[in-house]
Amino acid sequence: MKAITTEKYGDVDVLIQQEVEKPSIQENEILVEVHAFSINPVDWKIRRGDLKLMVGRRPPKILGGDYSGVVAEMGKQISDFNIGDEVFGLVNAFKGGTYSEFVRVKKEEIAPKPQNLNFEEAASLPLVSLTAYQSLIDKGQLQKGNHVIINGCSGGVGLSGLQIAKALESRVTGVCSTKNLELVKKMGADHIIDYTKEDVLKERNAYDIFFDLVSNRSFSQVKETLKPHGIYVTTLPSFHSIVLGPLINLFGSKKLKKILVTPRSKDLAVLKEMAEKGKLVPVLEKVYSMDQIREAHTRSQSGRVVGKVVVKVV
Repeated sequence: MKAITTEKYGDVDVLIQQEVEKPSIQENEILVEVHAFSINPVDWKIRRGDLKLMVGRRPPKILGGDYSGVVAEMGKQISDFNIGDEVFGLVNAFKGGTYSEFVRVKKEEIAPKPQNLNFEEAASLPLVSLTAYQSLIDKGQLQKGNHVIINGCSGGVGLSGLQIAKALESRVTGVCSTKNLELVKKMGADHIIDYTKEDVLKERNAYDIFFDLVSNRSFSQVKETLKPHGIYVTTLPSFHSIVLGPLINLFGSKKLKKILVTPRSKDLAVLKEMAEKGKLVPVLEKVYSMDQIREAHTRSQSGRVVGKVVVKVV
């Protein structure tokens, strides 16, 4: 099968397209023929060697976390799917495997694809939408009527979080730059802060959840914007969140939570339903071919992507 492989850490030149052996599956696994996968920041951070402590001395041979495609083979213990079913899902990005024509997955890493989305759109959702959903629901304890601020709401996770929070009848303040104001407004934000012109931290005791995708402010600064018993959720682990977080949460009424996304089929099913109801709409900046993988990584790494970068396989 065709795959994008890496043999060592480095810049985009370490990404090589070549023929490799197709995975074989065990009785509790599913083989998916990949039609599309998306590029996530965790992919190029792994590729560069930024996450060696979590990944190991060598990178995964094949990168990638989220995917969409069709069921090609099933193990004997699998009964919930049929050959040819259209699916999407997420595997552990630290182990990788989706930058290829076929990927083997476990039951909790897969769900039926939203019927109203094409493969490229579906492939853009799993990692960012699961991250947003689990951040808001599991960590932030989001309730109807809550006020959520999303710092960095024009990226993949931010746009998903904005839509998920609105679908759950919450009020959302989005933080973005001037050029993305119209998009964020279109996606349903109740209020928008242009960080190039306004102070993100100007409000006091205003938010039930501060969902931080940028982490350019400390918790000690952010907590002043939170209501009593408000929760700060970050997707970017730091010394503060890892070491000091437990102490903050033990003694303070305002909590600090970090998120590490978990592949979970029941959460994917919720996201599928939201997408089919038009409440979770993918935003794709560009679709690349596998031959353009280095260009796709370069674009994602620029930090200027609005929505998601996707690679079409089939």
